Amino acid sequence: MTENLSARRGMLIAGFAALALLALVAAFDNQGTHTWRLDQMTGDREETAHSWTAAPVQALSAFDWRVAPATGEPTRIFLGFLGAAVLVVLFTFLLVLLVCRGVAASRGRWALFAASWFATAAGAGLALVAGSAIAGESLVIGATSGGTRFSYGDTYYLMLNAGLVFGLFAGWLVGLVAVITYGVSEGADGNGDGPGYTSPFSYDYGSAAPTSGPDYSFSPGSPYSASSSTPDYGNSEESSASAPTQIVPPPQENDPYGGGNRSY
Repeated sequence: MTENLSARRGMLIAGFAALALLALVAAFDNQGTHTWRLDQMTGDREETAHSWTAAPVQALSAFDWRVAPATGEPTRIFLGFLGAAVLVVLFTFLLVLLVCRGVAASRGRWALFAASWFATAAGAGLALVAGSAIAGESLVIGATSGGTRFSYGDTYYLMLNAGLVFGLFAGWLVGLVAVITYGVSEGADGNGDGPGYTSPFSYDYGSAAPTSGPDYSFSPGSPYSASSSTPDYGNSEESSASAPTQIVPPPQENDPYGGGNRSY
């Protein structure tokens, strides 16, 4: 029966996968890159706005967080983007941790990679929906207000779609980190395969056998053999045993009466 990942190893994999996503969101979606990302998506130059990088940059800019609200930006929108950036890391961690419960402890790399990729997309969609609930409207990069109200039904589909597209371009990184952690943590399952563990079945029971001593086993030449009625204790006994037995009568007492009747 195939053994699944242990809880300890699953926590390790999900933790490093979430840290990789946190590093991506923190480095790419911060306010320092905001102007460059807007130029890649909506620049005046045609080669910039319609280049092959425009769609990936727009997808990865779904969590446009910043340290302080921009000029004229409502606080609720600022908190919505910030909350979504934090929640995407949390949701991805929980989903990858859930995925690890169904991944085999060995030969489960491809399943973990694909499931972690999808978990990133699902976590991003849920985080954007939660962030839109905080902001009260849909979260769109570069828009200070005027987005679709959260109470509208199409807002959910818009945010889920944005999360799935984000996962399409960012999920492979999370899956790759999860697979790498999977490979280097093979000894963290606690099943005795790690270094320093000695299986009880590898004990050499021959070392506990008694040392060599007298051999009491049966053999044809043994003095205890059935073919010999007397034990063999040496050559002298062998010669006496092989000679015929002679019955010596007891010595006769001298009869002064010559064998006649005695008179009393």
